[in-house]
Amino acid sequence: MRQRHIGKVITGIITIIWMAIIFAFSAQPAQQSSQISGGVAYRIAEWQSNLFHLEKTQLELSAQAKAMQLMIRKGAHIGEYALLAFLLCLHLSFYTAKDIPNESSGSARVFSGLNRFADIRQIILPVVVITAGYAATDEFHQLFVPGRAGKLTDVFIDSLGGSLGIIFYHILQKYLPPVLWHIHIKAHYTKGKR
Repeated sequence: MRQRHIGKVITGIITIIWMAIIFAFSAQPAQQSSQISGGVAYRIAEWQSNLFHLEKTQLELSAQAKAMQLMIRKGAHIGEYALLAFLLCLHLSFYTAKDIPNESSGSARVFSGLNRFADIRQIILPVVVITAGYAATDEFHQLFVPGRAGKLTDVFIDSLGGSLGIIFYHILQKYLPPVLWHIHIKAHYTKGKR
C-alpha cells in the first residue's frame, strides 16, 4: 500500500512537471521557438554532413536545416505528447494496481505500477481524454502568444503522439516484467551456484 502511494506521488509530480514544460515551450514567442527548432535542425544537418563526409557548405547546411525545420517542430509535438501519455499511463496504473504482499521480491514491488492493473480501459480512455484535452488547451493558449497560432492539425498531431505513448507503455508493460523476472531468477540462480 505504501509503495503504491509513493508511486502515485512521484509519477504525479513528474507528470505535472512535464505538463508545465510543455506549457513553457508553448509560451515562447514564434521567433524564439523558430530559433530553437532552427538551431536543432542545423545541428542535425551538420552532424549528417560530418557522419557521411559530405563536406557541405554553411549555405547548404542552412538550406537543409530550413527544409527540415517543419518536420522537427512536428516531431517535437509528437515526442512531447508521447512522453505525456506515457507518464499519465504510468501514473494511472498506480490507481488500478493491486497491493503486492510484503513477501514479494524487490523487483516485483518496484515494477508493480507497470505490471499490475485491473482493467486496461481504466488507463487508456482517461489518458486519451487528458492528452487530447491538454493538446486542445495548449493550442488555445498559443492564440495569445506573439506570432503563434492555435491549429487544429497540431491537436491531431499531439493526439497521435499521445497514442504512441500509450502503445509504448503497453509494450513495456507487457514485455518488461517477464524480462525483469528472468533477470531476477537468473541472478538468484547464479548467486546460488557460487
